[in-house]
Amino acid sequence: MDPDQVVAELVGMGFELSDITNAVEVVGPSIDSAIDYLLDDSRRNTASASTSTACFTSRAGMLGKRGSSSSSCSAGKIRQSSINEFTQSASRPKRSKTMNKLNMSQSEVLQRDTGGQNVHPPLEDSDLHVATENAVSSSYCKDEDIGPDWQKKVKTLLQKHFGFPLLKDFQKDALEAWLSHEDCLVLAATGSGKSLCFQIPALLTGKVVIVISPLISLMHDQCLKLAKHGVSACFLGSGQTDRSVEQKAMAGMYSIIYVCPETILRLIKPLQSLAESRGIALLAVDEVHCVSKWGHDFRPDYRRLSVLRESFRMDTMKFLKFDIPIMALTATATTRVREDILQSLHMSKATKIVLTSFFRPNLRFLVKHSKTSSLASYKKDFHELISIYSRKGKSSSKNKLMPTNLEENSESSDNASNGCMDECNGINDVNVDDVEGDAVSDSDNEVSSPGRYGLDSLKDIQLSVEYLEDECDVVQDVDDLDVSCGEFSGKLPLKGCSGFLLHKTPDLANDPEERAKLQHKPLEDGPTIIYAPTRKETLSISKFLSKFGIKAAAYNAKLPKSHLRQVHKEFHENTLQVIVATIAFGMGIDKLNVRRIIHYGWPQSLEAYYQEAGRAGRDGKVAECVLYANLSRTPTLLPSQRSEEQTKQAYKMLSDCFRYGMNTSCCRAKTLVEYFGEHFLLEKCLVCDICIKGPPERQNLKAEAMIFLQVVSTHCRNFADISYGGYEGRLGERPNIKALVSRIREQYQQFSASDLLWWRGLARLLGVEGFIREGDDMTRVQIKYPEVTERGRQFLSSETEQPFHVYPEADMLLSMTSPKSFSSFAEWGKGWADPEIRRQRLQRKRTWKSPRKRKSRKRQPDSNTVRGRLTAKLSKK
Repeated sequence: MDPDQVVAELVGMGFELSDITNAVEVVGPSIDSAIDYLLDDSRRNTASASTSTACFTSRAGMLGKRGSSSSSCSAGKIRQSSINEFTQSASRPKRSKTMNKLNMSQSEVLQRDTGGQNVHPPLEDSDLHVATENAVSSSYCKDEDIGPDWQKKVKTLLQKHFGFPLLKDFQKDALEAWLSHEDCLVLAATGSGKSLCFQIPALLTGKVVIVISPLISLMHDQCLKLAKHGVSACFLGSGQTDRSVEQKAMAGMYSIIYVCPETILRLIKPLQSLAESRGIALLAVDEVHCVSKWGHDFRPDYRRLSVLRESFRMDTMKFLKFDIPIMALTATATTRVREDILQSLHMSKATKIVLTSFFRPNLRFLVKHSKTSSLASYKKDFHELISIYSRKGKSSSKNKLMPTNLEENSESSDNASNGCMDECNGINDVNVDDVEGDAVSDSDNEVSSPGRYGLDSLKDIQLSVEYLEDECDVVQDVDDLDVSCGEFSGKLPLKGCSGFLLHKTPDLANDPEERAKLQHKPLEDGPTIIYAPTRKETLSISKFLSKFGIKAAAYNAKLPKSHLRQVHKEFHENTLQVIVATIAFGMGIDKLNVRRIIHYGWPQSLEAYYQEAGRAGRDGKVAECVLYANLSRTPTLLPSQRSEEQTKQAYKMLSDCFRYGMNTSCCRAKTLVEYFGEHFLLEKCLVCDICIKGPPERQNLKAEAMIFLQVVSTHCRNFADISYGGYEGRLGERPNIKALVSRIREQYQQFSASDLLWWRGLARLLGVEGFIREGDDMTRVQIKYPEVTERGRQFLSSETEQPFHVYPEADMLLSMTSPKSFSSFAEWGKGWADPEIRRQRLQRKRTWKSPRKRKSRKRQPDSNTVRGRLTAKLSKK
C-alpha cells in the first residue's frame, strides 16, 4: 500500500503525524500493523525496534503463518479479526490445517463472543416450518387470552425473567396504551427501564416484537441481556452476510427482533408475512429522537420510518383486527421534537404520551473552567482522577491490569486495547508534573513535521470543509461494531445469581434529607467516561492517562472496529477504568456502575449532554457529571454539513448549552429538567455545585447597564457614518461588542481597565431581560452586534430609581479573578516600585514556557546526486 495513503488514513483516525511517521518507518506501509504499533504504548516503550518490526511484520502476513509467528511477539497477542472476516474466509480455498481450524461459522464466533450464551445453529429450509410451530406453541398466552388480570401475569413474568417485583407507573401506562391498541410515545430518563415497555408484550402474548434501533452495538448489548434473562432475540444489520439468521427471524423463531432503520425498509414484505403467520405484537422505535430534524441526533433513515404505519394497518393487511401499535421511546426530547416525532412517524391522533420525571437525584452536576486541549490543562483537570485510580492500582499491584489472553479461542486478539491500557507495574508512582512535555502537544492546532512519509498536500486537506467535518464524530454510525447480525437463545438465570437480585435504593427524589447526604459522599468504585469533541483529543487524553498506569482506552468512529469491539467488551467486564470517546460511544450503554461522566469541552446541545450524562449512576448510587469548558470563550459549532434551517437550530441548541454553563444562580438539575418541558417541583436538587456552594452575591448593575445601553443606542443609530477610534470597521458595518467596549473605555474613566469578558456577560444578561437583541437578525450563541429594543429604550428613559439586581454569571466572575489590565503604561510602570509586585512579575517571567526541544533532522545523503555521494564519502572518513 502507498505510504501516503497509510498516513492519510491514520491522520483521519486522530493520530499525531510524528507518531504515524515513526510507526510507518518501523513496521512499513501497512495500516493494520501501524495501528497496532501506535496503540501498543507499553510494548513500544520496552521492545527494541528490531523486535517490534519482526512482530508486526508477522501479524501482517498470511493467516497460515500466524500460529508460528505469534510466539516471537513479546506480548503473545495477535490481531483480532472481525466477524465479517470469518464469514468471508469460509468461501476461500483451504490453505493449511491452521486455516481449517480458523474457518468457524458465524454462529460459533458469536457464541464465543457472547461468553458461552446459547446460540441457535444454522437451520435448513425444511426445519423452518417446525421451528415456527415450536415457537408459537411455546408462547405464554395468545393475545385474546390476556384478560383483565394482565397485571398479575406481568408481575409473574417480571419476577421470573428480570427479578423486578412490580412495574413502574410509566411502564404500566405504556402497557395499558398497548393493550388498548393505541400508539404511544414514551419519554423517560436514561436508566429508568424503558426497554421493558416493549419486551413485556413479547412475553405476554407469544407474538414477535420488532424493535428499530440505531446502532449495532446497542442491539448487540440488548440481545445479550435478553438471552441472560431467558428471552430469545436476534438483531439484523445492514452489513449482514449470514442469511440464515434473517430466515429464522422471519420464520418466527425469536421473540424480539432488533433491526436497524435502513434494513427494515427492505424487510417490509417479509414482516407482513410474519405478522400473518406468528403475529407481531408491537412495533417499537427506540431512540426515537433520531427521527426529528430539530433534535441533536437527526438521522435521515429514521425519517423514512413513516412506512411502518402505512404498512401495518388494517387497510393494508385485511387479516388484522386492529392496526399494529407503534411505541416510540426516547430519553431526551423537547416539546418541539415530540411534535415532530408524532408527525414524522404518522402516529395516530390518539397517541398516548407517557412522561416520567427527567430528574436524576443521585447525579451531581458540576461545571468547571478549563482551557482544555493542553498538557497544563490535563495535569490540572485530571489530577484528582489520576490520584483516585492510582491508589486503586497500588492496592492491587499484584494483579495484572490486563489479562494476557482476552479471548482464549480467538485466533487473534486486538492489540489496540493493550496499546491504550498500560500494565502499570512500577508506573503508579509517577507524578503528574514529571510527564514529559511531548506526551501531549501544548496546542491542539499544532501539526508535527510529516517526516519522510508525509503528505505533500496535507495542509490543503486540513483546510478543506470535508476534513474539518471528519475530525469530529457528528453522529454514531449504525455499523459501529464489526458484528453484522447475531442470534441469542434465551436461558433463564438461576435464582440467587449475581446480577439477578436487585438492590433497594432510597427514594431520593422525595427525601431531601437523603439527598443532602450525597453532597460530600465519596464515589464508589466504577469506570469513568470522558467525552472529547475531536478524535485527536481522545487519543491524546487516553495516552496521557495511560502514563500514570490508568487503564484507559480511546474510542472514536475511525478506529478499527475490532478495537472498538474489544473496548466494549472490556468496558462491560470492568477491565477498563477510563474510556475517552467522541459521541461515537455511549448511546444505549446500559452499565450500572459508571461513576463519572466528564465532558471535556462544550457539548453541542443540552439534549446530547443530558443523554450522555445519564449514563452515570444507573444503579441509583451517587455519581458525578462534570463539564470542563473554557468559560472565557464562546463555543462554536462542530463542522457539519447543515441546511440554513438546521444551522439556526444548531446555534440555538448550542446557545442553550452555553447559558447552562454560564449560569451561577439556578440549580443545574432544575435547568436541565425544565429545558425538557417538565415543571421542577423541588426548590433545588441539593447536590449540584450551585446548590452546594450557593449563588454569588447579587449585585445592582444599573449604572453599568445604563452606560452600555447608551453607547449601543448612540453608536448604532447611524453606524454607517460613525468612525470608531481604534476600531477598524468597514463602512456600513455594525459595531460589535468588542468595538462598543473599546468606546466605553475611552469615554468613561472608571471603566478604562474593565475586561471585555465582563461586558460580554452583562450583554447576555441584558439580552435575557429583553433590553437588547441581535442587530443583524442572525442566530448566534452570544449577541455579537447588539441593538437596543423598545423595552431597552424604556429602561433608558425611565426616571425612577429602580435597581437592576442580577447574579454575575460565570464569565463575569472569571474576569474578576483574572489579573487586571492597566489603563496606561505609566500605571503599569508604578507597579515595579512595589517589591511584592516586582517579585511576582519576575517570577512569572522565569516560569514562562520553556522552548520546545527540536528533534534533529539528519537526512540520509542521496546517492543519486554528486553532492550526496561526496557527503557519504566524507562522512565515512
